Amino acid sequence: MQLTNNMRSEAYNEIRYRIMHNKYTPGQKVSEKVISDELGIGRTPVREAIIRIERDGLIDVIPQSGTYISKIDMNTANNARFVRQIMEGEIMLEATGRMTDAFYQELQANMAEQERVVQERDPDAFFDADEAFHKFFYMAADREEIWNWLQTINTQLNRFRWIRLKVSDLNWATLLNQHRDILKAVHDRNLDDVRFEITAHLRLMLSERKYLLSRFPDYFMNVSDEDLAGIQA
Repeated sequence: MQLTNNMRSEAYNEIRYRIMHNKYTPGQKVSEKVISDELGIGRTPVREAIIRIERDGLIDVIPQSGTYISKIDMNTANNARFVRQIMEGEIMLEATGRMTDAFYQELQANMAEQERVVQERDPDAFFDADEAFHKFFYMAADREEIWNWLQTINTQLNRFRWIRLKVSDLNWATLLNQHRDILKAVHDRNLDDVRFEITAHLRLMLSERKYLLSRFPDYFMNVSDEDLAGIQA
């Protein structure tokens, strides 16, 4: 029984990871057999994982048609960005007040890791380091539970963020520099700068979304009329 549960969890985690990291692209048709062969996991745990991932909104099973990776819901992604902007602004202020030398050293180590993977152009490692950077502040503020809550609504936003890393015209240095500015503001305990820098960082999606929509029009759904007009123009 334990082995079966482990296989289910492995299948779920691996398929979800591949969707979130764009190994399976939005709109792509997939099958139990192909996924099972790729992962080296039996079809039964793969089938059960697909059912679970469908509930997560990452897979669409269409009768008489097939199984598809869901498109990125732009409305949901933008709402998640809005919630995170409001929430994280307050978290950052709390973290600044509680920042210890130990947490600051961990953040500096994280920045060094970001710089390393940017040089190596490793999008998976950079995305994970980016996530860890933000999570550190929730931990410093003793709000890790809120970070975990946010992951339940961040799915579409995180898919959008990963797509951004695919576009060479959108320089990763922008993200790296914003992270440096955030860390400096926290180190200086300048609360006005902390709020300004984190707000600018989390609003980056708003200035880049039309470009990504134009580059990958088939990857998205529930796109606003405003964004569509901008693309058509």
